[in-house]
Amino acid sequence: MTGFVEIALLLSAPLLLAATGELVLERAGSIQIGLEGTMLVGAYVAFAVGRGGSSPEASLAAAAVAGLLAGLLFALFAVARRADPILVGTVWNLLALGATAFAYRLAAGETGSVLEVRTLPRGLFGIPDAVAASFLAPVVLHLWLARTRAGLRLTAAGENPEALRSLGLSVVAVRSGAAAASGVLGALGGAMLILTVSPTFVEGVTAGRGFLALALVVFARWKPLALLPAALLLGSVTALQYRLQAGGFGLPYAFFLALPGLVALAALALASTRGGAPKALGSTAP
Repeated sequence: MTGFVEIALLLSAPLLLAATGELVLERAGSIQIGLEGTMLVGAYVAFAVGRGGSSPEASLAAAAVAGLLAGLLFALFAVARRADPILVGTVWNLLALGATAFAYRLAAGETGSVLEVRTLPRGLFGIPDAVAASFLAPVVLHLWLARTRAGLRLTAAGENPEALRSLGLSVVAVRSGAAAASGVLGALGGAMLILTVSPTFVEGVTAGRGFLALALVVFARWKPLALLPAALLLGSVTALQYRLQAGGFGLPYAFFLALPGLVALAALALASTRGGAPKALGSTAP
């Protein structure tokens, strides 16, 4: 496998995991713009557990637990207590950014020394098995939503929550479960950055990937399988960005940093005329 393809896959996997988790939540009728914060927490927990001497697999599991707690915290305020999910997500982003930066400075000291952890071992085609498994997540979600009773209930929570409640089912419970799943996948996405791409933590290491994952969901029109090409596109653009920075093209550094975001905006503009959003997206649970 060529170096460019390998890097593109490694960079696509965190986006794909986070976007898949967000799609689960949005199909249930809620939205978590604090996905960036969840990815940051997952990245830091994976780093901290790895620095403690644990295996990369244990670091990944710890990040999943942290994401589960983050998802349940969001569900408590934005679903069960019916607070504005936009405000909850904004506060979570700010809290996660500050808390992870503070914790890292305690670990690194005043010198800001680079601390590295072990990465996941390479498997099939020279990429970690966890990366390969990430590309199955949208496929599994597609089948689960279309062919299981639980998947149909989750879809109903986002399309017609009153109908779901009329059957004696709790919309709050369904959306809370979706929030928990979203938190786990978002944190795993952040952890993958540390355990596959760059084996260290820096402040704001996710670099806006949580917001890019939110954009991927819209671009995919809330269809799981459409997340695959969308994530691969942004992962490839990010890999290309690194190549261009090293190529000496004489353009400002900020242009290359903004390239993935510019591509995401262009893709959203081209896709903006099509529908697909759940009808009850952003509504309060009855």
